[in-house]
Amino acid sequence: MMTPARRASRPRRLRGWLALTAVLVGCTGGARAQATPDFNDGPSSKTEILNVMQDVRRKYGSDAVMLQGHLMSHAVRNGAVGETVSGVDGFEDRDGKRFVIFRLETGIIYNDRELDTASRPARAWTDIIEASLRTFHTLALPGDGIVLRLAYAHRGYDSEAELRTHLREQPGTPETAVFYLMLPDVGDLLSDRITGQQLIERSTTLVNGTAARVSLAAPTPDH
Repeated sequence: MMTPARRASRPRRLRGWLALTAVLVGCTGGARAQATPDFNDGPSSKTEILNVMQDVRRKYGSDAVMLQGHLMSHAVRNGAVGETVSGVDGFEDRDGKRFVIFRLETGIIYNDRELDTASRPARAWTDIIEASLRTFHTLALPGDGIVLRLAYAHRGYDSEAELRTHLREQPGTPETAVFYLMLPDVGDLLSDRITGQQLIERSTTLVNGTAARVSLAAPTPDH
């Protein structure tokens, strides 16, 4: 049974088309900006972004900031039409293990004419989660594992242009996929000892709060 999550006292958000950049936070490693932050977007000023990223780094380490940025970047590059919002929301204790909570509101609306119920979390895994994890050689975070909460929506549409035109009045049906991953298992993925499918099978996946089996339809990305 899942115990109540221990969350940070104040939710941390990065708004807009923000991708990770090592220049801003002084992290090590080959991080590169994939999109340009809009520092004039209301409260999402350059100073606030710096403060939020530095706070995440202080609490959870540099890899948490890196992962947060890569998750946002891959969401933006894989079809986000709405605002993409990322946060690190503290810890959740589950089955005697402690997980760092990563939250991502992807801004993606999957097309029901292309992806069915089972395919949507698989697509989110391949395009966003596994693609982000594979940017690391090792992943160092506090606790025993990570929980990745990805929010997206879905509806049928003819084209992206049509989707964008009617985005406000037809935002789609919301859906959330949650993946609980143990850090040693993530390490096995990064060392190519297991595949993405095997990592999923070692993990717990929930879709809208219900346990789900995710089967990847295609080979997972290489490094």
